[in-house]
Amino acid sequence: MKIFVEKSNFAGELSLFQGIFEKKTLMDILQNIMLTALENGVLEMIATDLEIGLSSSFKVDVKEPGTFTVNGKDFYDLMSKMPEGNVEISENNNLQIIINNETKTSKYKLLGLQSSDYPQLPTSNFSQSIKIPLDKLRSMINKNYYIISPEMKFNLGGALFNINDDEFEMAATDGHRLSYTYYKNESTVSEPSGFIISRKTLLELLKIGERGDLDFSYDKNNLFFKYQNRILSSRIIDQKFPNYKTVIPEETQFQAILKSEDLLDTLRRVLIFKTRNNGVVFKFSNNKLILERTTPEKGEAHEELHIDYSGNNIEVAFNGNFIIDFLTHIDSDEIQIEMNDSDSSFVFKSRKDEDIHFIYVVMPLNI
Repeated sequence: MKIFVEKSNFAGELSLFQGIFEKKTLMDILQNIMLTALENGVLEMIATDLEIGLSSSFKVDVKEPGTFTVNGKDFYDLMSKMPEGNVEISENNNLQIIINNETKTSKYKLLGLQSSDYPQLPTSNFSQSIKIPLDKLRSMINKNYYIISPEMKFNLGGALFNINDDEFEMAATDGHRLSYTYYKNESTVSEPSGFIISRKTLLELLKIGERGDLDFSYDKNNLFFKYQNRILSSRIIDQKFPNYKTVIPEETQFQAILKSEDLLDTLRRVLIFKTRNNGVVFKFSNNKLILERTTPEKGEAHEELHIDYSGNNIEVAFNGNFIIDFLTHIDSDEIQIEMNDSDSSFVFKSRKDEDIHFIYVVMPLNI
C-alpha cells in the first residue's frame, strides 16, 4: 500500500477518531485504526471499541491499494506533528508502516497489526433514515451530557432520545437532577421510538460536524448517525430509562427572575472552599436572594443578590456545582427559578426564547 495525502486535512480527520480508543482494553487491536486505500482514490478509515464505531472516507492519491491497522493515537500524534505539505504513507507487507514527509527529511516506522483481525462495524443503508438538524442535536447534547457520569449504571449512563412525529426529546438524570430538552421537528417518522444513547456516543456526536443535516437510522441492536463522509455507530443500551416526567413539577406557585451571570459569579466565589457535597443555602425573600455557606474547618460565605421575586420566604440548599452546570450550559442573560416550597424540586429555565426548550430540575439537599 502506498498513498500521498495532505498533512493538515488528514490530521484533522484523524483527530475525530481519538475519542474512540480506550486507554485500557483486553484486545490490543482495539487501540488501532484500520486504513484501507482503494483504487478509486479513497482512503477508508474505521475505529471501534466494540460499543461504538466510527468510519470515514477521505480523498487521497493512491499509488498502491492496500490495508493496514496501526495504533490510532500514535499515528495521529505523529501526523499532527509532521511538517506541512504532502506526506507519503506506505506499508511494506511486513506490517511496517513507513511515513515520509514531502522532502524525505523525516522518516518514521510504526508497527501495525493484521487487518484481517480487525472487528467489522455494523452497517446501515439509511434507506429509511430520519434527518436531524445537526445544530439542534448538538444543542440538545450540550444541555444533557454533563449530567451523565461514566460510572453510572447502564440506564443512567446515557441520555434518553425520543423521536415522535412532532417532537424530538432528550433527557438525562443522575438521580439528583434532571435535564430535559425538546424541539418541534419537521421530519416524518414511521413510528415513535426511543433509545438510550451512551455518554461516549453523545460526546463523539459533538465532533462529527457542526452544520447541515445528519441522517439517523437504527436496527434492533445499533444506532447509526451519518454526516457527509462519516458514520458513527453505537450499540443500543438495552435498559429502561426512569420515568423522568414524574420528576418535573406539573405546576409551581412562585418564580424568581435573576441575572444568570450574577448568580454564576457569586456561586463561584461561594464555592471556593471545597467540601463533600458543595452545599449552598439559597434564601428567597422579597426581591432578594441570599447565598450562604458554612465550612467549619475553613470559614463562612454570605452573598446577597437583587432578584425579581415576591413569593413566600423559602430557604433551601442545593449542590452549588449543579447550579453552575446549568448556568454554564445556557446562553441567556436571565434565568427563571420556579418553586413551591423547600421540600420540592426546583425548576431552572432560561429566559431566552430558543428553538430548543430546556428544563433543568434539581432536588434540594438535606444539610
